[in-house]
Amino acid sequence: MKKILIVTTLFFFCSCGIQNIPTYNYELKNPVEDFDFKKNSFDLDYDDPKNWSFRCDVNDEREILPKKMRLVTLTSSSKVAENLKELGFEVEVLEDSLSSQGLSVLNSLHDIILQGLGEGRFKSNDRILAIMGEPMDGIIVIEASNLASNKLAIMANEHDIDIEVLAKLMELARHIGSRGREGHAVGALFAIGSVPKLRRYTTALVLNPFKGHSDAKKSVSVQNNHETLAEFAWLDGAILFNSKGIASDAGRYVQVPAGINPKPGEGGRHLAARAISQLADSIAICVSSSGVITLYSKGRERYRVRLS
Repeated sequence: MKKILIVTTLFFFCSCGIQNIPTYNYELKNPVEDFDFKKNSFDLDYDDPKNWSFRCDVNDEREILPKKMRLVTLTSSSKVAENLKELGFEVEVLEDSLSSQGLSVLNSLHDIILQGLGEGRFKSNDRILAIMGEPMDGIIVIEASNLASNKLAIMANEHDIDIEVLAKLMELARHIGSRGREGHAVGALFAIGSVPKLRRYTTALVLNPFKGHSDAKKSVSVQNNHETLAEFAWLDGAILFNSKGIASDAGRYVQVPAGINPKPGEGGRHLAARAISQLADSIAICVSSSGVITLYSKGRERYRVRLS
């Protein structure tokens, strides 16, 4: 202990130089009264594009932001959405109240970014500025290259699945994982890929509830269908989706062959998800009752997120 203390002391003196210790006079200053604005002021060129964030003389942010910067607004109020659309803003309307989401609002932001990456609205190395007013105030600068959204976009591309479909399935998974059913935590399993392949490795446990219905009523891309899909997701077995996000079957039991063994601590639903992703060369989304969403691709876990 003494050696450490001595080495530290020597280092300090060598860094500062061995000199006589000077004496200091301290005088309290009032920063408001004593600050000399003439000496410290400088002229800011507001017309310079890099200084757009300092403009305080313009109320319309579209006049301040760079012309090529894309602006998307999230709101849970239909009235606010209508007013913004009339003013020419691009608006995403959320189903749940922003005030009630708390930190979960960041999940909605993540889904918007994921969808934007898939649709080519911005690139994977772009920097995204998020200005939040509800349920929290703040400004977040997001490096798209550091987001898990890129992993999801890569997975979607590998399986030739629309990124918007994967984003909507993640939204549905969060809906199920965060709300449960009748106050009880529940799980779910989705498999997305070639329906003939998915059916080959699964067995029907119940009559197919989707048979005879139009694609519009079975599409995960239609927000109004999420409650219905959630009800069928709570059945034992998996819901099968094609690459366009159209549900084909529900209550399908995954036939796990002898060659695919459970890993330590792995439950039956996760084993089934991993197996079907390998057997049918598909993506499987597993929602656990503990609030964890796991994505599997080609027999491997590729993405995991815990709901708040």
